[in-house]
Order: sequence, then C-alpha cells, then structure tokens
Amino acid sequence: MAQLTHEVQKYFNELKCGSNNLITLDDLLKRIEEKDEIFMLDIRKKEDYSKGHIKGAFHAEWSEIGEFIEDDVFSKEEKIIVICYSGQSAGQAVGILKSLGYNACSLKGGMIANSENDNLNIEASCST
Repeated sequence: MAQLTHEVQKYFNELKCGSNNLITLDDLLKRIEEKDEIFMLDIRKKEDYSKGHIKGAFHAEWSEIGEFIEDDVFSKEEKIIVICYSGQSAGQAVGILKSLGYNACSLKGGMIANSENDNLNIEASCST
C-alpha cells in the first residue's frame, strides 16, 4: 500500500509541475523514427483497431488492461503510450498505470485528431 501511495503522490506532484501526461503526434513520430523503447497500446474496440491503427501498436480493450498488468506484458523501463479515440479513456488508463509505477502517457487528441495525418503509419488488420 505504501508503494501505491508513493506512486499516486508522485503522479499528482508531476501534474502540479506541469506534466499533462500527453504526447503529441510529432513527438510520438520522432520516438518511432528513433526506435525509442516504447510500447504503444491501442485500447479502442477491436473492430475499430482492425479498421486502422498505428503500425506497431498492440491492442487490448480498456477492460483488458488488467490482464496485461497481471501477465507482466508492460515493462516499467519503457514508455507506454496509450491510444484511444479522443484521449479521454487513454488518460484514465494512464492514471492507473502511473499509479502502479509505469511510465505512461496518452496520445494527445487520440486517433480522431490524428488519423488524417499523412506522416502517421496506419495499417489495417487482416480479417479472418
């Protein structure tokens, strides 16, 4: 419990210091190009992820994030970038992940605000 309290206090202190836990599309593209240690997690509905997602992004619906945590899919050493439709659900997920000690942020504006950007490598999943 002490660790959780510490991480929550750290989260709110970061907010007070101006951290908004967001990453802009330009910064995300730079990290991808530089092959930074990032884990992109798209938490939209499966059918929307299948229609188009950022190349390299893993999928887990919002309700499945707990399974990723239990299965140690996430590393506390790499940056987790959570992607949703508008950024709202991703922001909630980021709050939980940061409270557990993960280095997480959400894509500013989500896929709605960024999907038309020509620099974003969008791919569709194969249908089965």
